[in-house]
Amino acid sequence: MKILLWIAAALLALWALTRLLEPRLSYFPMRELYADPAAFGLRFEEVSIAASDGVRLRGWYCLPREGTHHRADVVFFNGNAGNVSHRLPKIRALAGLGLGVFIVDYRGFGRSAGTTDDAGILRDAEAAFQAARWRATADGTPLGIYGESIGSLPAVRQAAANPDTAFLILEGSFPGKKSVAARMPPFWPFIPFLGGALEMGPHAARVACPVLVMHAPADEVIPFALGRAVHDRLTGSRLREWYEIPRGGHNDGFEADAGFFPRIGAFLDRALPRD
Repeated sequence: MKILLWIAAALLALWALTRLLEPRLSYFPMRELYADPAAFGLRFEEVSIAASDGVRLRGWYCLPREGTHHRADVVFFNGNAGNVSHRLPKIRALAGLGLGVFIVDYRGFGRSAGTTDDAGILRDAEAAFQAARWRATADGTPLGIYGESIGSLPAVRQAAANPDTAFLILEGSFPGKKSVAARMPPFWPFIPFLGGALEMGPHAARVACPVLVMHAPADEVIPFALGRAVHDRLTGSRLREWYEIPRGGHNDGFEADAGFFPRIGAFLDRALPRD
């Protein structure tokens, strides 16, 4: 009986420690914005929306670069660190491809209210997609999704739940938090207690829109094999493409590889209907 009590106590301690540490090890938000889109030559509008639980989210809608054809809008789900301002170099390049970029900070990041957790991230992604869809529909513009790192998980869920999604781009993606922890032996005891909210699960196979999955072999954060596993799970996509980023790692592939954004542009040429 004492052995069983000790086992139960140990399991309870692991569960409590997981609940305490998981958000702290999953997200690294920064409150202060280091720049706004104007500093990058972007035309933009301030965005303020509410998630389903009332948490206020702040961000921007950045217009396509002046003089380019506005081919589509994209709602951008970023990774687990920094805030929207740290995505401005990437947003500028996407705007140069003729994309309007809708991006808001997750709760607890930047100017958004609240504190960060997995369930909240999913609520925030839903609110962002619906707000971006309202705008795109009013303008008669296709709407796609861009998922960066951990942002690929809500990105896949939104694409699966919304069959009108025009395209999906995933960069540095992985099937779920458990798949990453499984490759890190110190975290093995905690895997059974990890929350299951941020897992692709069956959602990946339900994505029907065109998909581009991009991953660097030199990615030092998310193993290359996990990006490939995401691609292989997207079996329902009518156009599924893979791009191996030849230079750079998890955070700098888009800057190190001169072909990064031209590859996105070529994908969009195939994914979007011709005018």
